[in-house]
Amino acid sequence: MRPNQHYHDRVNRVLDYIAEHLDGELSLTRLSGIGCFSPFHFHRIFQGVTGETLNSHVRRVRLERAALLMKTSPRKRITDVALETGFAGTAEFSRAFKNRFNRTASSWDRRSPLEKSKICKAPEMLSFHTVEELQRWKAAAKNVPVRVHRFKAFRYVYSRIYAPYGNTRLVDRYHALIAWLAERRTDIRDVVVIGMSLDDPAITPSENCRYDIGIAFPQQPGGILGEIVRSRGRRAAPLVSLPAQSECDLPGLSIRDFEPRQILSFHCVGDLAYVDRAWHYLYRIWLPSSAFEPADLPAMEMFVRLPEEIGWETFDLQTCIPVVRL
Repeated sequence: MRPNQHYHDRVNRVLDYIAEHLDGELSLTRLSGIGCFSPFHFHRIFQGVTGETLNSHVRRVRLERAALLMKTSPRKRITDVALETGFAGTAEFSRAFKNRFNRTASSWDRRSPLEKSKICKAPEMLSFHTVEELQRWKAAAKNVPVRVHRFKAFRYVYSRIYAPYGNTRLVDRYHALIAWLAERRTDIRDVVVIGMSLDDPAITPSENCRYDIGIAFPQQPGGILGEIVRSRGRRAAPLVSLPAQSECDLPGLSIRDFEPRQILSFHCVGDLAYVDRAWHYLYRIWLPSSAFEPADLPAMEMFVRLPEEIGWETFDLQTCIPVVRL
């Protein structure tokens, strides 16, 4: 393993723990223990790897999670949003929200972009679609339903990319993963490439955006991963052997195991603009009118067909959001 990869792996564990426990205790002692670092040095190590202080990161992702909950669950009370994202109460949350987004939480209509955010990118850099536009778009795709079902347990071998947009980092890491698969003699048709967006580019500063690109190795047959594998004419079993940490050390890859979860999915075949509309539709129309809200897990783009087959201009994806019932 490269010397600094140990640090990145351990900080990644801390980042994932924070994202999944926003309503819990996220003290220096607890988080340094998750990463197996000394609490006397963890602040500097965390900032060195992520570019943010620990306290700034926790506050930012709590606010971004709160904004997501408000957008996707418009009937949820601000007090409940505050408590579910780790704030002590409405007063603390309201101060933090106004400081970050330059408006009060109660004044936001929960639909329009947070354009006056102190951290938001220029509005012209971001797409925005009216509700009517999204409804017309979905009507044109009437034969493609939004499904609520499950993914089965899988091992995820991935590379985490910071500031992934507007450069070749994501494509470069993708090709490195494909080369690693070939080296271990795994047929790409028997596994599933998944991209996971850990942040909302409409809210998170571009330099803080993170995107994981990796390979899902199913640990159980069936589920949406099994559907994708079978769509390629492959059998659902036997399952591919799971990679060990030792296989991932040299190429600098990380490992994360996902337990079975409920998800909603929408099958997208189109260009980036089409995929972007799908995400807007799911978050701004489907979820707010449903009995579900996003779980504390990242959104997922599961590749049905790969760029080697259809190129990088058109995408064949299952856009997925892990959800919990309200």
